[in-house]
Amino acid sequence: MDALEVIEEAASRTLVDLRGLVGALRDGEDADLAPQRGVADIERLAHAAGDGPRVDVQLAGDLDDLRPLVDAAIYRIAQESITNAVRHARHATRIDVRVTGDRDRVRVTVRDDGDDGTSAAGRSSGYGLVGMTERAALLGGTLEAGPNADSGWTVTAALPRDGKAR
Repeated sequence: MDALEVIEEAASRTLVDLRGLVGALRDGEDADLAPQRGVADIERLAHAAGDGPRVDVQLAGDLDDLRPLVDAAIYRIAQESITNAVRHARHATRIDVRVTGDRDRVRVTVRDDGDDGTSAAGRSSGYGLVGMTERAALLGGTLEAGPNADSGWTVTAALPRDGKAR
């Protein structure tokens, strides 16, 4: 790898980190000085939901040795999706979180069973969905969110394992 490629990659990673910091400031979050959370911490989100809908988490496939930015992005997408469902999914009793990894990609799907498929989760004026979409795109991934055919809401993100910053 020549020097320019190394510089470009380091600059891209720094830009992603700065965008994340700006996003956190935009959301009014306090700086988190604890170690960055990742896929291994998603199961803890199920216990943090409190009196809201039951949160079931399933981790499957190859989820080891993820780049730190990809690992953190998957956690944050799951966290934001669960938060949105708890806040906005009317009469939801269950939130399913599925994270699967293969050789090339990591996918996270968060689905609630709320009774209003056009719930406020999709019409929120906040930065939640925008931030998740930006986070996925910065790492070369995709994020889709919308109502289910029957009821509830689903967020699905797919990130490349290498998480090359754009």
